[in-house]
Amino acid sequence: MKLIENPIRLNASLHKMIPNTVRHLYGSRAIKFFTTYTLGAVHVYYIDAFSQIDIVMTNDSRRITDDQINYVIEKLMPDVARTDIEINQAAKAEIESETHKKLKRFKDLVIIEHKID
Repeated sequence: MKLIENPIRLNASLHKMIPNTVRHLYGSRAIKFFTTYTLGAVHVYYIDAFSQIDIVMTNDSRRITDDQINYVIEKLMPDVARTDIEINQAAKAEIESETHKKLKRFKDLVIIEHKID
């Protein structure tokens, strides 16, 4: 496995890339920084929102494996204890029930969350 950082265009917006997910996580709160990666067919969004750091993983065609989740945590959050990380593998279903819309674009969506004290 290899995690590759993707360049972000000047006019790129998380609200355009993953709108329902961003609305679910942050509402109208500000996002400090984000960057995108790929891990094979998995799209990885690293989001720093001042009080929390989230990693959103999406795959268009298949389920995201535990190995992929562990690899991303190891690479993007190496200094964070596993007990401080919350992994939500049911995020897609939660977002769909909240918005009353199917996320047809994604086969699977996982959110990894780390609250900053």
